[in-house]
Amino acid sequence: MSSTKKLRVSVTTLANFACKAGDLMPMGVAGPTAREGMRAHKAIQKKALERGDEDRLQEFSLKEGNSSSIAPISEPVQTELTLSCTSNIESTDIVLRGRVDIADLTIPRLTEIKTTLVPAEHVPKTQHALQWAQLKLYAYLYLHSDEPNAQLQDKVELELLHANIRADDTKSELETMTRSDATEFAHQALTVYVKWMHRIAAMRGRFSESSQELRFPHLKFRVGQRDMAAAVYRSARDGDALLCEAPTGIGKTISTLFPAAKALGEGEVRQVTYLTAKVAGRLSAMQALNELSEAGLSVSAVQIRAKQATCFCSNGRCERDDTGRCPMTIGFFDRLPAAREELISMGVISDEQLDDIAWNYQLCPFELALQMLPWVHVVVADYNYVFDPLVRLPHYSEPRLDSVLLIDEAHNLLDRSREMFSGQLSRIACLDEAHACRFSHPTVASALERLSKALLAHASALISSETVSDINDSSIARAASKSIEAILSTVGDSPPLPESNSEMFRALCRYVAINELYSEQHRTITHVSSMGKRKEVLVTLYCLDASNVLAKQYKLYKSQVVFSATLRPSLFYRDTLGLPESTPQLKISSPFDSERTLHAVVDWVDTRYRKRASSIGPLTELIKRVSDAKSGNYLVFFPSYAYLELVYSAFTTEYPSVAVWKQSGDQSKDEQKKLLDTLEQPGHRVGFAIVGGVFGEGIDYLGDKLIGVVVVSTGLPGLDAKTQLVSDHYREQGHDGYNFAYRYPGFTRVLQTAGRLIRSETDSGVVILVDDRFRQAFYQQLYPESWRVRYPANLASLAEEVDQFWDRLPSVTGQSSQ
Repeated sequence: MSSTKKLRVSVTTLANFACKAGDLMPMGVAGPTAREGMRAHKAIQKKALERGDEDRLQEFSLKEGNSSSIAPISEPVQTELTLSCTSNIESTDIVLRGRVDIADLTIPRLTEIKTTLVPAEHVPKTQHALQWAQLKLYAYLYLHSDEPNAQLQDKVELELLHANIRADDTKSELETMTRSDATEFAHQALTVYVKWMHRIAAMRGRFSESSQELRFPHLKFRVGQRDMAAAVYRSARDGDALLCEAPTGIGKTISTLFPAAKALGEGEVRQVTYLTAKVAGRLSAMQALNELSEAGLSVSAVQIRAKQATCFCSNGRCERDDTGRCPMTIGFFDRLPAAREELISMGVISDEQLDDIAWNYQLCPFELALQMLPWVHVVVADYNYVFDPLVRLPHYSEPRLDSVLLIDEAHNLLDRSREMFSGQLSRIACLDEAHACRFSHPTVASALERLSKALLAHASALISSETVSDINDSSIARAASKSIEAILSTVGDSPPLPESNSEMFRALCRYVAINELYSEQHRTITHVSSMGKRKEVLVTLYCLDASNVLAKQYKLYKSQVVFSATLRPSLFYRDTLGLPESTPQLKISSPFDSERTLHAVVDWVDTRYRKRASSIGPLTELIKRVSDAKSGNYLVFFPSYAYLELVYSAFTTEYPSVAVWKQSGDQSKDEQKKLLDTLEQPGHRVGFAIVGGVFGEGIDYLGDKLIGVVVVSTGLPGLDAKTQLVSDHYREQGHDGYNFAYRYPGFTRVLQTAGRLIRSETDSGVVILVDDRFRQAFYQQLYPESWRVRYPANLASLAEEVDQFWDRLPSVTGQSSQ
């Protein structure tokens, strides 16, 4: 880094990077909501101002670029006082800047307010030490000034004020700091930070140089890839959103990461975050990053995996102590710097590399990955780490106007976003958890029992077993908050709460968080039922439409690229995903030969619910005839497990010699993987699966792994209260509610399922859509342009079409290879 290059860092950032020591905070140690904290801050600041001379108070804030800490003023008390100071560390000028909650200049005293949900003595030591580190850095700013007229002080009094919101009390800690002590403390922290930033600057320099020479890592662009890459680059460069539909198999992942890397290397953005809905999508992104690395790009990247999946305690490599603490969290920040140094030099950090480093340094792998977020070029993660109000990482809670979001499989974000902004509480779950801890933790049990009573009281006022309201019951939220407090008060106790309590705790936190966010896009659904001798009360705060909150989150980033193989119609996804009306919409055509796929609609089998019994025989015969045409793997997709079981039973009874397998609702991931592994073996099989399920999305069935797909019904969501509420909501917004809630999402599942078949230039096969509604103009206008749909009149005609397709395929293959 050049000696003339000036760095800027906030007090909070510097303290978090260079001053943290000790343990990770235990699970559940959380502060008040932002709204609660802000209210408490304002109340305390108001009292401080009232103690001063109100006649002489006036707004005070130093202007940007002023390198002095304070200017000569006469006001005795200031709130939100901005301080800054320029220092030269390691031949580098660095501006440290911060804002003090309260400054009493007559003493002088600097006060930092920290709001909590627990007594001050229960604040974890790591957090407490970090708070004091921030105050000491403020002392450095206050005691050092380049302003000629400033009256320099030799020392300053520091006050750490903890405000317990729940108990409505405060506790003050005081300490005096001299200029020399403040200088020593701050310079030590600044030196650590500046040395690290020198290393990051060198890493970014290498990335920039390598990106200039980077060429597309494949031999050539597929048809459409260049257009997609160019559009993504323009979006990142210009700060515009982009909605892009590109067919399965075109190489969407590399078509977005390659141009994003180019924009990153040119300084248009400083970080790329690649978001997906499924593990397979994240693995694909990491593979593409490795390809770019092998092509010469000096790129660093990390994947954020689910915490449970990475936890060493969960997979048996370590054990928690008597208080439930994981040894990987104890002394975490003491061992972090060395591990961070090692990881940053690894480029694209694989899961195995991260786990190895985490184990070597005895660190929590999930938290170690989070520590790398500010420094790597690319982050690969699930949607929830950016959008979910409860799971969203701190890194993504602040403006990232120099970053771009690449949102893959974006059709999944519609349902996922509704889930993220919904919450639910169960009375039976509360009673079960209360029973489980009534002897070990009676305070928690009592709080959960009171919550159960609040749910029961809520239900007693209802006139039916299921009701919908646009009002949330505040008494339930208050009781849930009290339960959270009771659980938090047990942190560090021995024995710890039962393991099952963690799920209850998450449900409570989500409910309280959604209650805070409750808006006109929410409805309260209450369902009352009997479970044996007990009455169940389920209260759901259900989000009908998350487009507004998604749009709010987008504004934190420079640009967003939203893409998928199925975004039809584009205006539907633009509006429901919260993108601006000005968002460009790019539709990429399939690069694959349409003659290698037969698409046919079967309209003589009625798959509607009332006709399902009579459809079983014709479906069984259809599946057998289509799969007999050519030996290989076939998949038949159904809208429900019940329908699947009916046809599966009939098929296996009628054709016992055919090798079959089926998806079930209770299958583990290992069992699902074994089923997929069987498709690698030569043979003839028919699989029965669910539309939109694990076998219908996010899996590449390359080559002979799949040669035929039969999709039964239009994939409409089930008729239930939630979906009907969504339909009503969109109708009130001026849209076609039935299309928005049922037909568009249903057909997206159909397209995703059909898209499993053709993943490369050499793939071939048949896609049979079974439902007369597929002949309607509504669906025909949504068919991909590459489809050449046939409408055989009966089974004999369909069989003839299928036979002719396979007979002529060799000649098509020969033409394609020439």
